[in-house]
Amino acid sequence: MLGAVDPRAVSVTKRLRPPSAEFWFGTDALGRDLYSRVVYGARISIGVSISCAFLSCIGGTIIGMVSASGKWADSVVMRIMDGFMSIPAMLLAIALMAATRGSVGTVIVAITIVEIPRVARVIRGVMLALRELPFVEAAVAAGSTTPKIVIRHLLPAVVSPLTVQATFVASAAIIIEASLSFIGAGTPPTIPSWGNIMADGKTLWQVKPHLVFIPAVFLGVTVLGVNLLGDGLRDALDPRMAERP
Repeated sequence: MLGAVDPRAVSVTKRLRPPSAEFWFGTDALGRDLYSRVVYGARISIGVSISCAFLSCIGGTIIGMVSASGKWADSVVMRIMDGFMSIPAMLLAIALMAATRGSVGTVIVAITIVEIPRVARVIRGVMLALRELPFVEAAVAAGSTTPKIVIRHLLPAVVSPLTVQATFVASAAIIIEASLSFIGAGTPPTIPSWGNIMADGKTLWQVKPHLVFIPAVFLGVTVLGVNLLGDGLRDALDPRMAERP
């Protein structure tokens, strides 16, 4: 039964069991059920990805809108965002994790900070393009206030690119979280995640390759699925893609 076995339960008498009817994916070096650990790890990875996508989109939208509001704000905000983007995402995440205690919440915060500049760039570009369109100029000429123009005209127009960007942030978050956990700088070892599971099995790779291969397959398929979802949403929501034969 799904979730019937505690993914953290240790049994020295059941160490390194091969896949069987009792243990679908076998057991690891501590006798823990690999199937339960992989399923639990999916909860961690998907939860982190959704949280990072949501928080990054909120923060990136606010920063992008502030940046597009004027030349002075654009110059200051984008230089700060360029500074964050000039640092490799993994290196920045590792530095943030090293300065704080390791936990799932800390991983979410670290990845969110890494991804916000990318979302802000997208929103800024969309906002700069939208404010030059006739319907925005007509709203200004009609005496609409800036908050009203933003809420009624600009925000609905950024929903489509923001939704697509959210899927790419989610897939990147899954990879970063797994990478951080694999090198011991992410989710604590006591919490099963795909990165931790692969890290635990890497020392036995030559004799028990399935300890790494199985969580790696789940990780790859999940990231591929999220990216395909993003591509599909882009094709469905972008009018220019719909016009192509």
